[in-house]
Amino acid sequence: MAEQMLLKVREIEITSSNPFQNDSLNRQESAEVLTQFVTSVNDPMVVCIDAPWGQGKTTFLKMWKQHLENNNIPTLYFNAWENDFSDDALVSLIGEISSAIREISKSGDETQAQKYLKNVKKFGINILKRGIPVAAKIATAGMVDLDTITEETISSFSELIAKEQLEKYEKSKSALVDFRDALSALASSITNPDDPKPLVFIIDELDRCRPNFSIEILEKAKHFFNVENIVFVLAADKTQLGHSIKAIYGSELNVNGYLRRFIDFDYVLPPPEKGIFVKALFRKFSFNEYFAGKSGSELYYEGEHALTMFTDLFELYRLTLREQEHCCSLLSLSIRTTPSNYKLYPLLLCFLIVLKVKEPDMYKSFIIEEIDSSELLDYLKNKEGAEKLLDSHYGKLLEAYIVTCKPYTHASDQSQSKYHETIGSTSSTESEKERAAKILSFLNDWNWDHHVLSGLVSKIEIASRFKT
Repeated sequence: MAEQMLLKVREIEITSSNPFQNDSLNRQESAEVLTQFVTSVNDPMVVCIDAPWGQGKTTFLKMWKQHLENNNIPTLYFNAWENDFSDDALVSLIGEISSAIREISKSGDETQAQKYLKNVKKFGINILKRGIPVAAKIATAGMVDLDTITEETISSFSELIAKEQLEKYEKSKSALVDFRDALSALASSITNPDDPKPLVFIIDELDRCRPNFSIEILEKAKHFFNVENIVFVLAADKTQLGHSIKAIYGSELNVNGYLRRFIDFDYVLPPPEKGIFVKALFRKFSFNEYFAGKSGSELYYEGEHALTMFTDLFELYRLTLREQEHCCSLLSLSIRTTPSNYKLYPLLLCFLIVLKVKEPDMYKSFIIEEIDSSELLDYLKNKEGAEKLLDSHYGKLLEAYIVTCKPYTHASDQSQSKYHETIGSTSSTESEKERAAKILSFLNDWNWDHHVLSGLVSKIEIASRFKT
């Protein structure tokens, strides 16, 4: 079974007939809400789909794009991060429109949309030309011998620049009007006149771009593309985008106020319900088949241990979807180095994997003996939300594993003394005494492998050398 397991999750297949067929996060409702919203407005609009990095925005947008197209809503998709090598965002945006129109226009004859596209390009080029500053002319003056330049020459030169700047402003303003008119006509030409729909222009991964390119995209989308029949949808982690904006304009900038100039509406992409994604990952990685194929009473619950521990830890540490995939990749690689009917100790293994991904310094300190088991447990107990996990059956098991996973602590008085103290203390509550007694029963009943920690760490470290 282990040979059939994936090492990493493959990209989700998005079928044209049913784009949400493989949606494991139940996000079709969000797509339908957004579709109804963007098709119910007539004015130009910019909508931001806000979700932290690694929470599946790109996959959702690709599913939604297909959903829009299935409903005869013309849609463009632009990955800003893949285009931030460009020196001008307007060039990239017009280029994306051009590529999409060629796809939409399948026939050999020149369509109405292609004709309008020519105008969009022409007026776009005019805008770009007008945007070239006269600083080059000023720099040219520096090549002249300053001793030969009279005050009258400087005055004439300044007057010429001022005149050219005024003419450039007037021509740029005219070019912008022409550009917007052509763009609006283009958007109208690719929809059904009997049932007009807006052109939805999706801009993805804005928060991953160079700060200056992110800002330029925002400005161009709002000022140059602010026309009827076009709705812009930006996908970004607004917190991260705010860091980019502050990197350009300074840490004192009111980011929300700045973004409100460009974004009309926000839609917060709902996070998936607890455990829903990790269950999907277990299916995709074929973990269920692997654990079901293990025989022996001591191995029977390993699959349940792994799933429950990852589910609780992913919520406790607030792992992104990408981080959850990474943890499952490490588990898959760890399984490959374990004979099928050997103990995997999944409660401790999964905990160590999550610790390495989210708290690498704490993980390292524990495995190289800078801190002991009691210090690691104190850290875990002080983490917000950990009490519920540690009070559960598997949480008590995990604590017992942590207490005894190092050879010199196994079955020693030191590893058990604090639990005996809790039971014998008059200040302990009944639930605290019951918990301590349960952990003691685990410690006394186990036939423990003294080298379990080093073995699990070895698997994780080997797995970590692979790029997952």
